[in-house]
Amino acid sequence: MNIIYIFVIICLVSYLIGTINFSKLVSKFFGHKDITKLGSGNPGTMNMLRNFGFKYALFTFVAEIVKAGLTALVCKIVTPAPYSQLAFWVSGAFILLGNNFPVWNKFKGGKGVACFAGIFLFSELWYVGIIWFFVCATVLYFMDYGSVASFMYLTALAAAYTIFAWLTATCEVWMTAVITAILWAMIVLTYIRHHANIYRLFHGTENKIGFKDKLKKFFCHKKGEEIISEDQVEAAPEEEIVVEDENKE
Repeated sequence: MNIIYIFVIICLVSYLIGTINFSKLVSKFFGHKDITKLGSGNPGTMNMLRNFGFKYALFTFVAEIVKAGLTALVCKIVTPAPYSQLAFWVSGAFILLGNNFPVWNKFKGGKGVACFAGIFLFSELWYVGIIWFFVCATVLYFMDYGSVASFMYLTALAAAYTIFAWLTATCEVWMTAVITAILWAMIVLTYIRHHANIYRLFHGTENKIGFKDKLKKFFCHKKGEEIISEDQVEAAPEEEIVVEDENKE
């Protein structure tokens, strides 16, 4: 098959898979609510954490990572050399576009952090991605700003992969240049999608996500106890109190 046709198929399939949003699926299936109508309205991991807690946010994050990373990896495997590495990042870019601008939802989607993380975690620098993930998770624990942790994670990994790509020279120079351009275009898109967060950070009004409290709540709850959020608790009506007349016989 002509290499151009292969890349056309990769772009189409990757975009369609990218439109699958696990935040919306998990919130509707487990929480019976629409994540786009809660909190910030963004169908992403951080909004899941704010509204459904650590367990469902983690499930969503892992599902998005596997969705994006595995798709890009399969595209890399099925593409013949020397274009396999390019196919990986082209696939990743279209997965990100599908996640951010799904055609099924009037092109209103997430911000792509989990998808982007998945692409890194399935790349050659997966071990760097894992180590840096725990570093950024620690920053999130103490700072409690999800946007800051996300920017730290993606930007540092993009810089690390750029250095890796040019030093190892596993591809031709023109292909390395294209991959680098795709990678940083994805970074720019992610920053643009977080423009409101950036504005609030500069003005000191960015919302904290309560990561520390939600983490403690998840690991410290009693065995068998169901974890529910405060907005799920409905006040039961008080029973009517009847006072009998002592003089009545």
